[in-house]
Amino acid sequence: MHFIFDLDGTICFKGQPISTRILDCLLDLEQAGHTVGFASARPCRDMLPVLDERFRNHLLIGANGAMTHHRGSLQSHVPIPNQLAQEIINILEEHRAIYLIDDKWDYAHNCDTVHPFLQNIDQKRSASRVDFDQLDQILKIVILSSDCFDDLSARVKELDVTVHYHSAEGILDLTYKGVNKMAALHRFGISKESFICFGNDMNDLPMFKEAQHSVLIGGYEPLLPWAKEQIVVDNQVEVSIISKLRELKVAYKLAHT
Repeated sequence: MHFIFDLDGTICFKGQPISTRILDCLLDLEQAGHTVGFASARPCRDMLPVLDERFRNHLLIGANGAMTHHRGSLQSHVPIPNQLAQEIINILEEHRAIYLIDDKWDYAHNCDTVHPFLQNIDQKRSASRVDFDQLDQILKIVILSSDCFDDLSARVKELDVTVHYHSAEGILDLTYKGVNKMAALHRFGISKESFICFGNDMNDLPMFKEAQHSVLIGGYEPLLPWAKEQIVVDNQVEVSIISKLRELKVAYKLAHT
């Protein structure tokens, strides 16, 4: 069975790396015959710092499905077409937005250098911050703030983009239309009901709709109708996640032998 995990708010919390105990448990899943992958709003560049070196070659679906890395290299990506990307940037400038753009690896932004969002950007210093006109292909645009956020949100939703609102941070991210985590799993060859997913927010909904088994971390209401199980985020959340992984490891190995 494929096990697919969102990162922030699901198996790592408050911007900290995933705990060694959870990472060891994920490797234990593989030793039992399952496969493990990760699907995050983070670009693949920023997924690696919260994992460890043992997971560098695993399936990494980044930027909400706009990029897929496997065995340490880019396997596929879906950019925002240049003309559309420029239209979005014009709207952002009109609304005096603060935003960050992810390329296949590098990035550009107009944030103040002390903006807290930048703490999780390129922690391993493996990429470069470039000027906007030096970006090769725009995969994701993150909108951090704006003079008129509601109007800006309404404008971009009229375009050929997928819009995700991240409730915990109060930010929007934009990818091209049809881009999401489930679409990326399909491109990689993972089919409906052949996987188990763990998630916590809006961008996990496409996976929850197609997973054989889904586990909601926290209480995001739109995911509740699709979640098979729910784990409360409290001071025992790590223990609860590990316990559930051990349970599912056995249950789905027995069910598919």
